[in-house]
Amino acid sequence: MGKTSTSLWLIACILGCAFSPLSAEAQLTKADKKVIKKTLKSETLYLRMDAPCISGEHDFGTYLRPLVQISPEDANTAEAPELKVGFFATSTIYRGIRINDPVNFDELDLEADEGTVEIELEGVESADGERTVIEMVQIYSLDDFHKAFDLAFARRPLQEEHDDWPSEIKAAIADRKLIDGMSKRQAYYVTGTPESIETSEENGLQIEIWNLRTDKGLQMGWGLMRKKRVRGLPASISFTDGKLVGRKKPSVDELDLDG
Repeated sequence: MGKTSTSLWLIACILGCAFSPLSAEAQLTKADKKVIKKTLKSETLYLRMDAPCISGEHDFGTYLRPLVQISPEDANTAEAPELKVGFFATSTIYRGIRINDPVNFDELDLEADEGTVEIELEGVESADGERTVIEMVQIYSLDDFHKAFDLAFARRPLQEEHDDWPSEIKAAIADRKLIDGMSKRQAYYVTGTPESIETSEENGLQIEIWNLRTDKGLQMGWGLMRKKRVRGLPASISFTDGKLVGRKKPSVDELDLDG
Protein backbone atom coordinates (compact mmCIF):
# COMPACT_ATOMS: atom_id res chain seq x y z
CA MET A 1 0.00 0.00 0.00
CA GLY A 2 1.47 3.37 -1.04
CA LYS A 3 1.87 6.37 1.22
CA THR A 4 -1.16 8.13 -0.28
CA SER A 5 -3.37 5.05 0.09
CA THR A 6 -2.15 4.50 3.65
CA SER A 7 -2.91 8.11 4.56
CA LEU A 8 -6.40 7.94 3.07
CA TRP A 9 -7.06 4.67 4.91
CA LEU A 10 -5.98 6.19 8.24
CA ILE A 11 -8.15 9.28 7.67
CA ALA A 12 -11.13 7.08 6.85
CA CYS A 13 -10.60 5.04 10.04
CA ILE A 14 -10.31 8.19 12.17
CA LEU A 15 -13.43 9.74 10.66
CA GLY A 16 -15.32 6.47 11.02
CA CYS A 17 -14.49 6.29 14.73
CA ALA A 18 -15.27 9.95 15.27
CA PHE A 19 -18.71 9.86 13.67
CA SER A 20 -19.79 6.36 14.63
CA PRO A 21 -22.68 6.77 17.10
CA LEU A 22 -21.59 3.86 19.23
CA SER A 23 -18.66 1.53 19.45
CA ALA A 24 -19.27 -2.15 20.01
CA GLU A 25 -18.43 -1.69 23.70
CA ALA A 26 -20.71 1.34 24.24
CA GLN A 27 -23.73 -0.72 25.10
CA LEU A 28 -25.49 -1.95 28.22
CA THR A 29 -24.75 -5.58 29.03
CA LYS A 30 -26.89 -8.24 30.70
CA ALA A 31 -24.96 -7.60 33.90
CA ASP A 32 -25.75 -3.88 33.60
CA LYS A 33 -29.44 -4.69 33.21
CA LYS A 34 -29.37 -6.67 36.46
CA VAL A 35 -27.79 -3.71 38.25
CA ILE A 36 -30.42 -1.34 36.80
CA LYS A 37 -33.29 -3.59 37.91
CA LYS A 38 -31.79 -3.98 41.37
CA THR A 39 -31.35 -0.21 41.71
CA LEU A 40 -34.95 0.47 40.67
CA LYS A 41 -36.44 -2.29 42.84
CA SER A 42 -34.41 -1.58 45.96
CA GLU A 43 -36.74 1.00 47.55
CA THR A 44 -39.62 3.41 47.11
CA LEU A 45 -38.54 6.37 44.98
CA TYR A 46 -39.81 9.94 44.69
CA LEU A 47 -40.20 11.66 41.33
CA ARG A 48 -38.33 14.90 40.69
CA MET A 49 -40.83 15.94 37.99
CA ASP A 50 -44.38 15.46 36.82
CA ALA A 51 -44.71 12.24 34.86
CA PRO A 52 -47.55 12.49 32.32
CA CYS A 53 -47.95 9.62 29.90
CA ILE A 54 -50.21 8.53 27.07
CA SER A 55 -52.96 6.19 28.25
CA GLY A 56 -54.64 4.22 25.52
CA GLU A 57 -56.40 1.10 24.36
CA HIS A 58 -55.82 -1.41 21.59
CA ASP A 59 -57.20 -4.82 20.65
CA PHE A 60 -55.21 -6.52 23.41
CA GLY A 61 -56.13 -4.17 26.25
CA THR A 62 -54.75 -0.94 27.67
CA TYR A 63 -51.27 0.49 27.34
CA LEU A 64 -49.06 3.33 28.60
CA ARG A 65 -46.58 5.23 26.44
CA PRO A 66 -43.97 7.65 27.85
CA LEU A 67 -43.95 11.39 27.33
CA VAL A 68 -41.14 12.15 29.78
CA GLN A 69 -37.60 11.55 28.51
CA ILE A 70 -34.54 11.67 30.73
CA SER A 71 -31.00 11.67 29.35
CA PRO A 72 -27.81 11.76 31.45
CA GLU A 73 -27.81 15.57 30.96
CA ASP A 74 -31.44 16.70 31.30
CA ALA A 75 -35.11 15.81 31.48
CA ASN A 76 -37.97 17.01 29.33
CA THR A 77 -41.55 16.22 28.41
CA ALA A 78 -41.96 15.41 24.75
CA GLU A 79 -44.70 17.05 22.72
CA ALA A 80 -47.65 14.71 22.64
CA PRO A 81 -48.81 13.37 19.29
CA GLU A 82 -52.38 13.96 18.15
CA LEU A 83 -54.63 12.14 20.60
CA LYS A 84 -58.09 10.73 20.00
CA VAL A 85 -60.73 11.50 22.60
CA GLY A 86 -64.39 10.60 22.19
CA PHE A 87 -66.83 7.71 22.47
CA PHE A 88 -64.36 5.47 20.65
CA ALA A 89 -61.29 7.08 22.21
CA THR A 90 -58.05 5.21 21.78
CA SER A 91 -55.53 7.48 23.49
CA THR A 92 -55.29 10.47 25.79
CA ILE A 93 -52.79 12.17 28.11
CA TYR A 94 -52.97 11.07 31.74
CA ARG A 95 -51.28 12.95 34.59
CA GLY A 96 -51.90 10.65 37.50
CA ILE A 97 -48.38 10.83 38.95
CA ARG A 98 -46.82 14.16 39.85
CA ILE A 99 -43.59 15.52 41.24
CA ASN A 100 -42.71 14.20 44.71
CA ASP A 101 -45.12 11.27 44.42
CA PRO A 102 -43.78 8.00 45.85
CA VAL A 103 -43.48 5.26 43.23
CA ASN A 104 -42.34 1.68 42.99
CA PHE A 105 -40.69 0.05 39.97
CA ASP A 106 -43.03 -2.26 38.06
CA GLU A 107 -41.64 -3.22 34.64
CA LEU A 108 -38.54 -2.56 32.54
CA ASP A 109 -38.01 -2.56 28.78
CA LEU A 110 -34.35 -2.11 27.93
CA GLU A 111 -33.11 -1.73 24.34
CA ALA A 112 -29.33 -1.90 24.71
CA ASP A 113 -28.56 -1.23 21.05
CA GLU A 114 -30.72 1.91 21.06
CA GLY A 115 -29.63 3.11 24.49
CA THR A 116 -33.18 3.37 25.83
CA VAL A 117 -34.61 2.22 29.15
CA GLU A 118 -38.40 2.37 29.47
CA ILE A 119 -39.53 2.20 33.09
CA GLU A 120 -43.12 1.55 34.17
CA LEU A 121 -43.95 2.89 37.63
CA GLU A 122 -46.74 2.29 40.10
CA GLY A 123 -47.77 4.89 42.65
CA VAL A 124 -47.87 3.98 46.34
CA GLU A 125 -49.04 5.69 49.53
CA SER A 126 -50.50 9.08 48.47
CA ALA A 127 -50.36 8.04 44.80
CA ASP A 128 -51.74 4.55 45.38
CA GLY A 129 -53.21 2.98 42.27
CA GLU A 130 -51.76 5.47 39.80
CA ARG A 131 -49.46 4.33 37.00
CA THR A 132 -47.11 5.95 34.52
CA VAL A 133 -44.09 5.22 32.35
CA ILE A 134 -40.95 7.24 31.66
CA GLU A 135 -38.11 6.71 29.19
CA MET A 136 -34.39 7.13 29.70
CA VAL A 137 -32.45 7.85 26.51
CA GLN A 138 -28.76 7.91 25.54
CA ILE A 139 -28.05 5.24 28.15
CA TYR A 140 -24.95 3.41 26.93
CA SER A 141 -23.30 2.65 30.28
CA LEU A 142 -24.11 2.28 33.97
CA ASP A 143 -22.68 5.75 34.51
CA ASP A 144 -25.21 7.13 32.01
CA PHE A 145 -28.01 5.31 33.83
CA HIS A 146 -27.00 6.59 37.26
CA LYS A 147 -26.84 10.19 35.98
CA ALA A 148 -30.33 9.89 34.46
CA PHE A 149 -31.58 8.11 37.59
CA ASP A 150 -30.46 11.00 39.79
CA LEU A 151 -32.27 13.48 37.52
CA ALA A 152 -35.49 11.44 37.64
CA PHE A 153 -35.65 10.13 41.19
CA ALA A 154 -34.91 10.97 44.81
CA ARG A 155 -34.57 8.36 47.55
CA ARG A 156 -36.53 10.49 50.03
CA PRO A 157 -39.28 13.14 49.77
CA LEU A 158 -37.92 16.22 48.01
CA GLN A 159 -38.57 18.57 50.93
CA GLU A 160 -36.28 16.42 53.11
CA GLU A 161 -33.34 17.35 50.87
CA HIS A 162 -33.56 20.92 52.17
CA ASP A 163 -32.28 21.01 55.73
CA ASP A 164 -32.70 24.80 55.92
CA TRP A 165 -36.46 24.78 55.24
CA PRO A 166 -38.78 25.34 58.25
CA SER A 167 -40.46 22.24 59.65
CA GLU A 168 -43.94 23.64 59.02
CA ILE A 169 -43.13 24.10 55.33
CA LYS A 170 -41.86 20.53 55.08
CA ALA A 171 -44.97 19.21 56.83
CA ALA A 172 -47.24 21.15 54.47
CA ILE A 173 -45.44 19.79 51.41
CA ALA A 174 -45.70 16.26 52.80
CA ASP A 175 -49.48 16.77 53.15
CA ARG A 176 -49.74 18.35 49.67
CA LYS A 177 -50.92 21.62 51.23
CA LEU A 178 -50.13 25.21 50.26
CA ILE A 179 -49.43 27.85 52.90
CA ASP A 180 -48.67 31.54 52.52
CA GLY A 181 -45.00 32.41 52.45
CA MET A 182 -43.92 29.37 50.46
CA SER A 183 -41.28 29.93 47.80
CA LYS A 184 -42.03 28.96 44.21
CA ARG A 185 -39.95 25.79 44.57
CA GLN A 186 -41.78 24.80 47.75
CA ALA A 187 -45.17 25.39 46.09
CA TYR A 188 -44.02 23.50 42.99
CA TYR A 189 -43.33 20.42 45.11
CA VAL A 190 -47.05 20.53 46.02
CA THR A 191 -48.68 21.54 42.74
CA GLY A 192 -46.41 20.29 40.01
CA THR A 193 -46.10 22.17 36.72
CA PRO A 194 -48.81 24.82 36.25
CA GLU A 195 -50.92 24.83 33.11
CA SER A 196 -49.99 28.46 32.45
CA ILE A 197 -48.22 31.40 34.13
CA GLU A 198 -49.08 35.10 34.13
CA THR A 199 -46.55 37.75 35.20
CA SER A 200 -46.95 41.44 35.95
CA GLU A 201 -45.60 44.23 38.13
CA GLU A 202 -47.49 46.29 40.72
CA ASN A 203 -45.94 49.12 42.72
CA GLY A 204 -42.49 47.76 41.97
CA LEU A 205 -43.42 44.24 43.11
CA GLN A 206 -43.14 41.21 40.81
CA ILE A 207 -46.48 39.39 40.58
CA GLU A 208 -46.73 35.85 39.24
CA ILE A 209 -49.91 33.81 38.94
CA TRP A 210 -49.87 30.08 38.34
CA ASN A 211 -53.00 28.62 36.78
CA LEU A 212 -53.02 25.03 37.98
CA ARG A 213 -54.25 21.80 36.48
CA THR A 214 -57.04 20.59 38.72
CA ASP A 215 -57.65 17.33 36.87
CA LYS A 216 -55.39 14.44 35.99
CA GLY A 217 -56.89 13.90 32.57
CA LEU A 218 -58.61 10.82 31.20
CA GLN A 219 -57.55 7.33 32.17
CA MET A 220 -58.30 4.50 29.75
CA GLY A 221 -59.65 1.19 30.96
CA TRP A 222 -61.40 -1.53 28.93
CA GLY A 223 -63.68 0.74 26.92
CA LEU A 224 -64.11 3.25 29.73
CA MET A 225 -62.66 6.70 30.28
CA ARG A 226 -62.44 8.09 33.78
CA LYS A 227 -61.58 11.72 34.44
CA LYS A 228 -59.84 12.14 37.77
CA ARG A 229 -59.42 15.32 39.77
CA VAL A 230 -56.35 16.46 41.66
CA ARG A 231 -57.77 16.72 45.14
CA GLY A 232 -57.03 19.79 47.24
CA LEU A 233 -55.56 22.08 44.58
CA PRO A 234 -56.94 25.60 44.03
CA ALA A 235 -57.63 26.95 40.55
CA SER A 236 -54.64 29.32 40.77
CA ILE A 237 -52.02 30.63 43.17
CA SER A 238 -50.29 34.02 43.35
CA PHE A 239 -46.72 34.98 44.24
CA THR A 240 -45.41 38.42 45.16
CA ASP A 241 -41.65 38.75 44.85
CA GLY A 242 -41.37 34.96 44.81
CA LYS A 243 -43.52 34.28 47.91
CA LEU A 244 -46.94 32.64 47.90
CA VAL A 245 -49.60 35.18 48.95
CA GLY A 246 -52.94 33.91 47.70
CA ARG A 247 -55.01 31.08 46.30
CA LYS A 248 -58.14 31.10 44.14
CA LYS A 249 -60.63 28.36 44.86
CA PRO A 250 -62.13 26.26 42.04
CA SER A 251 -65.43 27.55 40.68
CA VAL A 252 -68.77 25.93 41.51
CA ASP A 253 -68.63 24.28 38.08
CA GLU A 254 -65.62 22.34 39.35
CA LEU A 255 -67.43 21.05 42.45
CA ASP A 256 -66.42 17.45 43.16
CA LEU A 257 -68.99 15.61 45.28
CA ASP A 258 -67.28 12.24 45.08
CA GLY A 259 -63.64 13.25 45.72
